Amino acid sequence: MDAVIILSAHGDALGDPGAIGWAWIDHTDGNFDSGGAASGTDQSAGLTAVLRAIEAHPGDEPLLVESGSQQAIRVASEWLPVWKANGWRTAADEAVPDADIVRALDQAVAARTGPVRFRHVRGHIDSPFHERARHLAELSAADWSAGRGDLDGFLIGNMPPSARSADLADEPAKDAVGDGGVETPRASRPGTSHDGRGDTADHQESSRAAWESATLF
Repeated sequence: MDAVIILSAHGDALGDPGAIGWAWIDHTDGNFDSGGAASGTDQSAGLTAVLRAIEAHPGDEPLLVESGSQQAIRVASEWLPVWKANGWRTAADEAVPDADIVRALDQAVAARTGPVRFRHVRGHIDSPFHERARHLAELSAADWSAGRGDLDGFLIGNMPPSARSADLADEPAKDAVGDGGVETPRASRPGTSHDGRGDTADHQESSRAAWESATLF
C-alpha cells in the first residue's frame, strides 16, 4: 500500500462574516499553500482549507486531511453525502450553507483515484504542522482584511528545494509566507527547514504514517 499523505488544513475568519484565510501543509515534504478572500465565515474558511488541500494532491496515494474545525470535518465526512442524496438540501429542507464550496469538495474527492479520509484534531494540539497552517491562514486573513489580499507573491524568499518540513518539530516557525490570498490555489511551495531533527522524531513520524495506513485505509 502507498504511504499515506497527511495534511494539516486550517481556516481563519476575522469576524463571522469577515476576511478569511486558509492554509494547508504536507507532513511529508513540507509543501504548503495559503490564500483567502475578502469576506466569508468560519465555516467557509475551514471548508476552503480542506478543499484546497485535496485539490493540490491528486493521485493514487491515500490522503488524510486533518483540521481543527469539527464542523468542516463533519461536513466533509458525514453531512455531504446526505445533503447530496437530498438534492443539496439539509435535513430541515434548507439550502446547504456554502453550497458552492461543498459541491466543489465533493467533486475534488470524486476526482482522486486514491481514497480520502478526514480527521478532527484539537485546535490547540502541540503539532508544528497544525501551528504552521494556523499561522499562515491568520496571515492571509490579515492581508485580506488590510486590503492586501489581491497582491500575489511571497513575503519572504523561497526556501531551498531540499528543505524538509519534518525539521519544524525542533524549532518554532519564525518565517511566514503569505501568498496574498488569491482565491485560486497556486503550485505548492516548499516549507521551512531547520537542522537537528533526531532519529526519535523520524521514527515517530514513520510509525504514525504506518498506523494511519493500517487503520484508516
